[in-house]
Amino acid sequence: MTESKPGASSPDPAVIDPMRIPGGAAARRAWDGLPILARAFIVLAFVDVVVRALGLLDTNLGLLLGDPLTWFTAFFPHDALIVLPALLVLRRPNALDSTPLVVRGAVLIAFVELLDAPLRGLVSGARVDPVLLPTIVSILGLLLTAGGWWWIAQGLRWMNPIKPAESYAGLANLVGGGIAFAALANLALVLVLPAADVGSATWTSLLQLNSALFAVPSLALAYLARVVVLGTGDPNRPTAAMYLATASLTLYAIGAVLLLAVGEGAIWIVIGFVTGPVAMTGFVVAFGLGLADPSGTIEPAVQNQQPVAA
Repeated sequence: MTESKPGASSPDPAVIDPMRIPGGAAARRAWDGLPILARAFIVLAFVDVVVRALGLLDTNLGLLLGDPLTWFTAFFPHDALIVLPALLVLRRPNALDSTPLVVRGAVLIAFVELLDAPLRGLVSGARVDPVLLPTIVSILGLLLTAGGWWWIAQGLRWMNPIKPAESYAGLANLVGGGIAFAALANLALVLVLPAADVGSATWTSLLQLNSALFAVPSLALAYLARVVVLGTGDPNRPTAAMYLATASLTLYAIGAVLLLAVGEGAIWIVIGFVTGPVAMTGFVVAFGLGLADPSGTIEPAVQNQQPVAA
């Protein structure tokens, strides 16, 4: 007869030891091995999705079950831009030292994407003036976005070959020129067409100014697009990253010009989807593939070190 020891109990099969979840320990080690900057912006992207899903601060996710395109646009390129700094340091852990302007620009754009809508929702409840503060926040966001694109362009410019191939130089002028042309055309329409009267001359002027300033980040993006396409063929950077970035920005430029025409129907929706959210997301992914990595190598961000046996 076997005696049972007091206090001893058989394990309950219904209780799962969290340390025994398949892959749990490996995932924890991988997360701990990520650079702090990468972990911060991954968490911020998750927080952004939760805030928008709950509709906090007058935000929304924009996800409609009956519209398959929104299954993509609810998250991309918005959240892809928020994790852009994470992609940079995951690809190149010393990116803050090797490409500081690119990282600064990416961080600036990520914070604008993260905070613009919540801040406008936060200040839009003013009873006295519900237009002034949200419009100021929007204008500030446009200017900061332009500064972010410009910073990234300055960081990438020095990586480009001294004498780029003639074919890519011509394509760079077409892509950058197309985006700039669309921006200036939209600016002209804002300035020429009569502004919608919202009941106050001050509000009307502010909203018109806000609409006009949309050209500023677009012009900065046009400059960045030209810099990126000029770098296509650089032997020091991954070919896949450069080709993906060039293809994405070319699509974006084509869409910017085509959508100046007012069209209706499914074809225009598809054009807007492919040349807008899909193209911009592809551009962001190119950074993760090494668009801003002049080394031609990959330095692992996750350190998979095995414990030394005692």
